[in-house]
Amino acid sequence: MASASVSVYGFQSAVLVGYRALLFYASRRYLLRHLYHDLQDLSAKTSPDPGTPVVMFDAGETELEVLPTPSSATTVPTVIRKRPFHSALSRALFSLCFSESCTLFFLLICQALELFHPRVRLFNWKVSLCILIIAIVLVIPLSYSIVLSYRSTPPGIPSSRQRTVSMSLLLYLIPNFLFLLALSYVPLPPHMPAHNVMASTLSRLTVIGIVILGALSGFGAIDTAWDFFPVFSGNSRTRPTDEEVRTAEAGLQRVREDLTRRQKELQTLEASKKDDAQSSNWLYRALPTFQGSSEASSLAQEVAGLQALEYEMSRNLDVLKQQQAGAKFSKTVAGRLFNSGGRLFAVYCVYRIFSSIVSLILPRPPPSAPGESASTSADVVSFVLAYMVSFLPFVHLPQDKVAVISRQISLALVGVIILSSIRRVLRGVASVLRVSSRSLGASLMLLTLAQVMGIYLLSTLIQLRTSFPPPPTHPDTDPDAGIVNLFSTLPEYQFFGSLFDGAFLLAAGVSAAVRWFGDRVTA
Repeated sequence: MASASVSVYGFQSAVLVGYRALLFYASRRYLLRHLYHDLQDLSAKTSPDPGTPVVMFDAGETELEVLPTPSSATTVPTVIRKRPFHSALSRALFSLCFSESCTLFFLLICQALELFHPRVRLFNWKVSLCILIIAIVLVIPLSYSIVLSYRSTPPGIPSSRQRTVSMSLLLYLIPNFLFLLALSYVPLPPHMPAHNVMASTLSRLTVIGIVILGALSGFGAIDTAWDFFPVFSGNSRTRPTDEEVRTAEAGLQRVREDLTRRQKELQTLEASKKDDAQSSNWLYRALPTFQGSSEASSLAQEVAGLQALEYEMSRNLDVLKQQQAGAKFSKTVAGRLFNSGGRLFAVYCVYRIFSSIVSLILPRPPPSAPGESASTSADVVSFVLAYMVSFLPFVHLPQDKVAVISRQISLALVGVIILSSIRRVLRGVASVLRVSSRSLGASLMLLTLAQVMGIYLLSTLIQLRTSFPPPPTHPDTDPDAGIVNLFSTLPEYQFFGSLFDGAFLLAAGVSAAVRWFGDRVTA
């Protein structure tokens, strides 16, 4: 009997492992095929790297299909181009976080449908939760350091530069150490067992995750309201003409030509100095040093100024093209529908800001009983949408479940706000780090996206525990019933609501001030 139970447990666990492997393969094979190239386009600088022409094709970052070999061609050994290490690392970690996140939600569905044995569900739940937490807290931050130090390690570097790379990697590890140190000082919720390392880490990570998600939501709310209601910025939406775009392109082309010419002059000057130093005696090498250094320094400063001007002009040109494309799109039927939906969503974002202010001024009372779910994160709009859903003819939703569904709708709307801001946030990550290639920027963005996805999932699970609390244990029930329930392994949603509102309002205020000041400077 025991051997039969073990075989059933093993078979069900093997099915769940196969489900993870299938999700991992599907993510790498299908999802990342389009996502990674989109991130490459997003991380591409609006101006080329200093001193380089505009790259229309990058063989090191573009995957091509293999063409058929002609019959007259001689057989040549095929050289398989390996994907860069940072690309393979970011793809693997994103697929891992994606597969484990989907597995956690799948196990919750299995618990609701009573699929698989409860102990099998609990074991795989803990495995996925452990893998996801370790990836978010340790592996992905360490991967940031590895990817950033990878920029300084081209093939064939000498041993002296290898020591420099090692020091650079150690320097990038300092933020990881500070992050772990700060994580250890995050206060735990009350009644949390301190001996449970995984639960305490999850609680501390949820605090940080709620702050990050609140900041992303506040940034996205202001960004959406600013884009669809330009009255906030005091300016009407500009619609550049074709002549303005052509003038900006011509000016940028002149600056690039001047920059290329100056850089060639600087390279020629440095090459001539090397030739003179090798062909002349020591006295001749020492005399023109000051004059040559002064001329090279002046030329280098001029090149740096042209590079900064080229970068700003290319950014302005990109903004003009985006505004022109948006103006043309808004005249179509799809554009009108999109703008109407965007304005409605912007109204909700503004309402969410005022709702968070009210929630901080008038906090909701805590639940009176341990098993009672508090009405956190629900707003009037979510209640209205939940009631509208309950009146649909094909939806059978009891009235006592409307509050539960309204919290899930509110959580989904917060996710939409985060998605509306994540693109600009990822572009900001690439611009702040000033990555040297599109592939490297896409790898950093993919790591950031994997970490945000994992944090959002964990925060969602914490809030789902509030909506679907584990059943209380009774003397006449199985003592393992509460332990086997998956939600019993998660901390309760206690003070996270006010923490989210505070981070949301702080980020919204800072974003509004930055956008307003930027518009004043631009005007």
